[in-house]
Amino acid sequence: MTHPDTSIHAHRLSVNRLAMTGALSTTLLFILCWVAGALGFVGSHAFIALFTLAPVLSVTALCIGMLSAAVFGGIGGAAIALIYNVLGQRAA
Repeated sequence: MTHPDTSIHAHRLSVNRLAMTGALSTTLLFILCWVAGALGFVGSHAFIALFTLAPVLSVTALCIGMLSAAVFGGIGGAAIALIYNVLGQRAA
């Protein structure tokens, strides 16, 4: 009879995968907020304004905001993975 491995392993996050996840999810959230604002929902304008100075519901805001959201989401995701991996090394 074999016994399951019960040792604790330090897991590392893929920096590239988390950067892509951050970029795509932030961009999707930006698009959803832009569409919600275009449909008249209140509250999405502040999120849109985080990523662009263009008029909130303009096509320019959509384009610049999507690019900015992708860049900042990617940087945020990569930073989370890097910090997680460094803290995991120190704890092991």
